[in-house]
Amino acid sequence: MVGVTDQAAATCSGPDRLPRHAMIILALAAFVTLLTEIMPAGLLSLLADGLQITQAASGQFITAFALGALCAALPSTALTYKMPRKRLLLLGLVGFTLINAANGIITNLALALTIRFFAGCCGGLIWAMFAGYATRLSPPAQRGRAIALAGSGVTLALVLGAPLSAAIGQWLGWRGAFLCLGGFSGLLVIWSLFFLPDAPGSQAGSHFSLSGSLRQPGVLANLTLIFSFVAAHSLLYVFIEPLLVPSGLGARVDVLLLVFGGGSVAGLFVTGILIDHHLSRLTMASILVFMAACLLMSLGLTHKLPVCLGVVMWGITTGGFAALTQSAMTSVAGRFMDTAQAMATTAWNLAVSAGGLLGGVLLTHSSIVALPVVAILLLLLGLGAYQRGLRPLI
Repeated sequence: MVGVTDQAAATCSGPDRLPRHAMIILALAAFVTLLTEIMPAGLLSLLADGLQITQAASGQFITAFALGALCAALPSTALTYKMPRKRLLLLGLVGFTLINAANGIITNLALALTIRFFAGCCGGLIWAMFAGYATRLSPPAQRGRAIALAGSGVTLALVLGAPLSAAIGQWLGWRGAFLCLGGFSGLLVIWSLFFLPDAPGSQAGSHFSLSGSLRQPGVLANLTLIFSFVAAHSLLYVFIEPLLVPSGLGARVDVLLLVFGGGSVAGLFVTGILIDHHLSRLTMASILVFMAACLLMSLGLTHKLPVCLGVVMWGITTGGFAALTQSAMTSVAGRFMDTAQAMATTAWNLAVSAGGLLGGVLLTHSSIVALPVVAILLLLLGLGAYQRGLRPLI
């Protein structure tokens, strides 16, 4: 019988060969994971009408998922860090298959939100092991490119997720949308079962240790960068509609989100090409360009051109950011890589929640221009962490 280490090695028969088929499967797994999280955003009115609840209550479908991912990332990693990676991915995908199908047939809101919480737990499990799986299947010289290729499913879900779910919802209803996603998840389980190579869990000498991971040079700095950057992004993204109103673009949110998505695709493409040789420069550029975009939007908030340009620049920086920070984490975390990646997942979800909460407070008690200004302050925090604790190591 071929062991998991041999199977992983077999995917890279040459030292410079990237297992693209495996990366495509991982990209689709990332697509399913994020689409499961954000799909209710395109179904809010349909969910509200179907379950006879408010749209605000419908939005809790996303909140419940995020809470599950936040709670599950670290505990699931602690319990499973020595298990083969394929088994964990299949466990998460089977969970999505069953949970999305269940969400398509139940009628009780409390039960639906409980199930969504467990969907988030599956998401936390997958995100925590995702980058490590991609790097274990790839030659060392192309690990950054592997993370970018596998992570392209995230960008695809961000660009297509809400409009795709809305289109399916209009055609088949919100229950049909959940059932379709459950069916797609099931097909991906079968594909992965037969065609995705396995990879070992953490090897001898590796440990799950929060304190040990934080003591690794660069890990805390990277976590700080992730939190500050994602909080700044969430602050703007959640409230993009009121942000666009002063320039007269409030009614064209759909178009601006498409522009943002196009920028994200471009950013991911550039990142995938350059990440293995220019990781540090790309990370610095992402922070600075995002800051410039925020400055442009704050100074030109009432004018269409600077706002549109700012949205494009913002999208470009976010497209490759996850790949950059995951690649940096694999470089600095050493034997604590799985622990550090789980902490990164937790930091990311905390930042999403914090950004949305902070944006709501600012929108209530200040003017809309405060959003990009506070985003700049958050990015300055991330820039300081990068300069002092991460840049010398990557």
